[in-house]
Amino acid sequence: MSTRALALLILLVSSSPSTGSSQQVQPLVSGCVDGTPQIPHACVDGTLAARGLLTDTGLLLGLGSAAPGSWGPLRRNAPRFEVSFRAAGLRAHIPVITHERVTGLAKTEFVLGTIQGNLIAGLFEGFQVKPTVGGLFSLDLMAQGNLLFFPKEIGLDSRMGAFSLGMRLGLVRETFTLPGIALSISRRFMGPLTLDWESGHYSTGLVIEPSISSVRLTIGKSMSSLGFMAGAGLDSHNSEVKLTVLPKGSHPAEFNAPLVLLRPVLFSGVSLSLLILQLSTEVGWAFGPPMLEGHALGPIDPTQGSGFLSLAARLSVR
Repeated sequence: MSTRALALLILLVSSSPSTGSSQQVQPLVSGCVDGTPQIPHACVDGTLAARGLLTDTGLLLGLGSAAPGSWGPLRRNAPRFEVSFRAAGLRAHIPVITHERVTGLAKTEFVLGTIQGNLIAGLFEGFQVKPTVGGLFSLDLMAQGNLLFFPKEIGLDSRMGAFSLGMRLGLVRETFTLPGIALSISRRFMGPLTLDWESGHYSTGLVIEPSISSVRLTIGKSMSSLGFMAGAGLDSHNSEVKLTVLPKGSHPAEFNAPLVLLRPVLFSGVSLSLLILQLSTEVGWAFGPPMLEGHALGPIDPTQGSGFLSLAARLSVR
């Protein structure tokens, strides 16, 4: 069973599009360059900034497992509610917009952090296929709230709230001989992201309306008081972006286009159970998006992936 599950995890990531076909950002760049041909680099860098900020923020909302330390359906005749809190951070990357030394210029690298609260409610225990195989098609409902922390240097509010709703479908409930396996689907909700940069020659503005969905497949097994988990997932972005470029002495040019991205994620974790309290940690890696046409490598690689680390505490209640 464990070999098949690991093969399924690898298949989930390898089969997800990772080439240029998995993203739709070129219309935004092309429209901007046609409208402001004198500063094409502003269009490219503005699009890369939108892409980097959106994917890293979406990753921080989703992270690895849908709920920390909980890799399968809730057990029968056991607590049917789980409450957990998680703190996490990752190093994010967005390009310098103007290629100039100006006040308030965005850093190329900075740290994003979040404090997250999760609630899981067991709705359906699933079907018992064999005495030792159960939890088939069990259903848990999930709710999550996030408080995101941004550095002041990038021009966003220092704090921003977000929340997620989703469900977890059990494939196998963990037993003495079998690991727990589950598939989770979540929808992320947060307010617009607005950024502005200015220089002596032009200014650039971004308004991003995030729209993020996440899928996670997890497999885990407890051994005495320790638990081990591995998983894979996919973050899907389909967000509206408004890019505004204002050359010096000219009228502002605004360009609107959807930004569509798929981002695979791999993660693993370990947990320690103490009666109804569980402490856990996770590490993971999200693959970077493909190279954008017309962009040469500069101070940072826009295809670079992102690693993350989280610490969590979970309480199981009836």
